[in-house]
Parts: sequence; C-alpha cells; structure tokens
Amino acid sequence: MTVHPPDLAIGSDPLALARGAAEMLLENAADSDDPAIGVQRCLLRWLAAQGLYGVAAPSEYGGMGRDDRALAEVEEILAGADAATWFVLTQHRTPQKLTLDSSYPAAEQYRQALCRGDELGGIAVAHLRRPGPPAIRAVPDGRSGWRFSGRTEWCTGWGLVDLVLIAAVTDADEAVFALLPAHERPGLVASEPYALAVMGGTHTVGLRLDDMAVDADEVAAVVPLDEWRRRDAGTVVDTKPATLGLLRRVIDETLRTGHERDRPAAVEEAQALASTAWPLRERAYELRFSPDRDRFVDERLELRGRIAELTVRAAAGLVAARGGSAMYSSSHEQRWSREAMFHLVQAQTDDVRSAQLAAFSH
Repeated sequence: MTVHPPDLAIGSDPLALARGAAEMLLENAADSDDPAIGVQRCLLRWLAAQGLYGVAAPSEYGGMGRDDRALAEVEEILAGADAATWFVLTQHRTPQKLTLDSSYPAAEQYRQALCRGDELGGIAVAHLRRPGPPAIRAVPDGRSGWRFSGRTEWCTGWGLVDLVLIAAVTDADEAVFALLPAHERPGLVASEPYALAVMGGTHTVGLRLDDMAVDADEVAAVVPLDEWRRRDAGTVVDTKPATLGLLRRVIDETLRTGHERDRPAAVEEAQALASTAWPLRERAYELRFSPDRDRFVDERLELRGRIAELTVRAAAGLVAARGGSAMYSSSHEQRWSREAMFHLVQAQTDDVRSAQLAAFSH
C-alpha cells in the first residue's frame, strides 16, 4: 500500500501562494545554487510582493498575521523547491521578529517595512552562539552610540538584501543589535562571496568591522547575551521546516522515479521512508508549537537528529534510484544530496551535533 504524505493545511492564502511560487522556484533552483548565476533579487522582490516575507508578521504592520504553523509550512514548500532562494528569504525573519519585540529607534523605523517586505533583511548574528571571546565587540562612543570591531563569518544575501542586522557584545555581556543598510561603509568591509559546496549562489560573505560607528538611531535592540542565548537555544533544538521540505521533495521524487522507470525497489524505499517520516514530522511540529515545549527539549533534539539523518539517507536513496544520471552537475538529485548535508550544519550547536551523531550511529 502506498503511504501518502500528509496534506499541508488547505484554505490558507500563504500556502496557496507558496505552492504557486514553488513551480517557478523549482525551475530556477539550479541557477540559484550556481555561484556564477545565483539567487535573483527580482525573484526575492516578487516573493515579497506576494506577501511571503510577512506570513507571520502582524496584520497591523502590513503582514498576513498567520500563525507560526502556517509559516513553517510555507518554509517547507519554498525550501523543497529552491533551497538557495529560501535560505536568503529566511534570514529576513530574524530582524523582522526582533523589531516587533523592541522599542529601540531602528526597530521603530524599520518595523513596518520589514513586516510588509518593502525592505529585505539579512543577518550577521550567528557568532553569538560561539563560545569564547566575542567575535565582534561593541564599545560605547560616549554619545549614546557604539563602535563595532571584529569579524563575523556568515552573512547571507549580501548584495541581495536591503538591511543587515549585525550583533556585537559589550564588556557587560550585552548583545547590541545594529540594523543598517546592507552595503559597505567606513569601518565595514565585506569579503568576496564564499565558495560553498551547496547554495553557492546565496551571496554569503564575511564582514570585517574596524571601529565602525553605529549611531544611536541605528540600534535595533540591546539585550543581555545570556538571555539571547537562552532564547536561541530554545529554538535550535527544533527540526527545521526546510529540512522537512527537502525530505518531502526527495521522497516524492523517489516514488515518481520508481513508477516512471519501473523500479519496484524505489517505490518500496519511498513508501518505507514515508511511513517513518510523516509521523516524525507531525510529532516534531506538535512539540514545536506546544505551550509545554520546554518540557520536551530532549525529545525535540532527538527528532531533529533523526529527521536530519533520514533526510541524508533519503537523498542518497534517490541517487541510487536514479543511477548514473544523478551525477550530472545539472541533476536535481546531486543538489538535493548536497542540501541534505547543509541541513546538518545549519544552526548547529553542540547539543544538536550530539543528537545528529547519535542518529547516525543507530
């Protein structure tokens, strides 16, 4: 008996819009991954115009006002079609959410534009998760502003986004978030785009800051570093919707390959994967959106590890099902295998790594 994946929620405008966009995104996915072509700003702008940058943003600020489950399912659809474009888009959520929770000047200035998608946001904050001395330090300038110095290695969408959220750490262990126009300025220099094994077209760069001035009206938030890390730790334990989007895509393609090429073993593999994947997906979402989710941290971590391992295995299975044609650089299959590798390292902490390794060892 064929095991069908669960239907995504129906009757919801953002999901219908995402499904419509997915057809075009899939056709464009190879170009988006290719550093010689890359993610297209015009496509990001088109997605923003559809409202897909503001799915969970409050309607009072120009967003759709949908819940986080709808946002997660939109991410599934988009990431399963064109991971590079999704990855640039998803950076936007961090500055958007931060401006909703802050009354600092830059938050007030850009809140509505970020919720509407009129301004596209990027981030340079991952270094806050890193143990040891701060990667970027913030020093008061004596006039309610700051001076930032240091380097951050991961800033995705440089040259594609309008605004970038840069975090720095004070001597008092506070995280200062500056929301700035996303271009070089005195004291801020971007590297050349990194040569990445996957999503090479995402315009991911490093930023070097040399006593960069941050005016008071460019500050979006100041929060204790421990508080930021505690909130962040409460989210990284969850399975990423994008991982589930890739898993769904690979299982569907394995099933299709089995039927089209008369390969019963591929059909059996897809059915076996689906029978494992969809209950895990539902449990991951149940816990992610549960008001008692803090009681289930260990299970959420285990689910993230198991689903990541299953995605890698499913992508490898599709390569086996397709055969030698999967080795063409133009094939979807080899790109999906590389994307599965990416989902192992995105927002990876020591706890996430341990959960992933435990899943691979079973």
